[in-house]
Amino acid sequence: MPLVIYSFSLCAFALGLTEFLVIGLVSAISKDLHSSIEAVGMTITAYAIGATIGAPVLTALTSKWSRKIVMIVTMLVFSLGSLAATLSVNIDMMLISRFIAGLSHGLFLAIAASVATQIVPPEKRGAAVAYVFAGLTLALAFGVPIGTFLGSVISWRLSFVTVAVCGLIGLTGLIILMPKSHSEEKEEHLSAFNSLKHIVNPSLMIAALVTVMGYTGAFTLYTYISPLLLDITHVSVKTASSMMLIYGVCAAVGNIIGGKLSDRFGVDKSVLWILILLIVTLVFIAIYDTSVIGMCIAVGAMGAISYAAVPAMQARVILIAQKVPGAVPVASGLNIAGFNSGIALGSLLGGATITTIGINHVAMIGVIPAVIGLCILLLSPVKKLKPTPGY
Repeated sequence: MPLVIYSFSLCAFALGLTEFLVIGLVSAISKDLHSSIEAVGMTITAYAIGATIGAPVLTALTSKWSRKIVMIVTMLVFSLGSLAATLSVNIDMMLISRFIAGLSHGLFLAIAASVATQIVPPEKRGAAVAYVFAGLTLALAFGVPIGTFLGSVISWRLSFVTVAVCGLIGLTGLIILMPKSHSEEKEEHLSAFNSLKHIVNPSLMIAALVTVMGYTGAFTLYTYISPLLLDITHVSVKTASSMMLIYGVCAAVGNIIGGKLSDRFGVDKSVLWILILLIVTLVFIAIYDTSVIGMCIAVGAMGAISYAAVPAMQARVILIAQKVPGAVPVASGLNIAGFNSGIALGSLLGGATITTIGINHVAMIGVIPAVIGLCILLLSPVKKLKPTPGY
């Protein structure tokens, strides 16, 4: 892989760390800011909404900018937003700062995924996307569990300072490693208006909707996995951190597998099996959420399945977009928005579930949107297309 892709992955590590770190620190942040668990869960929603808006809209509006300049500015804003979250003295300040950081998240990943597919051979498109998103899964595998432990034992603010530092290191890597490519120069001729039109393309919206529903199902549970493990499975903070480490390691493995499956078997078949396995795992958790051993297995399975979905779903949307001239960059952003819309909706749905019928029902409620996503997929296949040059 080109060296710059590893720089993308490093930046994605910082993005993933700030997005998911709150999940392991919900209880600690809630206590420190004197807010409810549901209110802290809303900071995850705020970040995801920012990413949802930033991915397709800002990608389109900056379509005439140099990709390198966009990425550098994006990581700078992200680092400042993360620092503001660290200094939050109340839940409102944290909501605003995380929304700003989320805007940067969506834009950066959309561009990074798009650029990555343009600088590798056609047979490595899925793997290239997987490498970009590997930073997210590494953040889950190592950053979130370590940050959860340090945040619970010392201070959650220390964990957030680490995020800002990682963002600045990633920013330095972009400045040094990312060239202005020939393909980028051609992209700059697209007008912002023409790029924005692709956001409402029916085929792309339907494809992204599969992503939205799948991730809504996954994050209805995962947003509140920490209090679920503490209050229902009755494990210690140390054990909960270890389970999140299991989730992260399996997510890193799943991310790689998802890219390879997409390249080998096609995107439709890969996404189909991922959604089926997600539904089965959520049902398993709903039944065995009081079993420590059962939850260890299920949490690991959730990590692998959720992040095998990332390159598979991203590759699927980009594959559809290649039929529409100039749509690939915005399609990439639209699907990033789909992931984050799912995270936002999942955290809202999970919070509403906790408020109305209890935290022990979040897994079964998560099955509903996952099944909807599966039905949409079955009704809108890509007709077994495989990646081709230009994807």
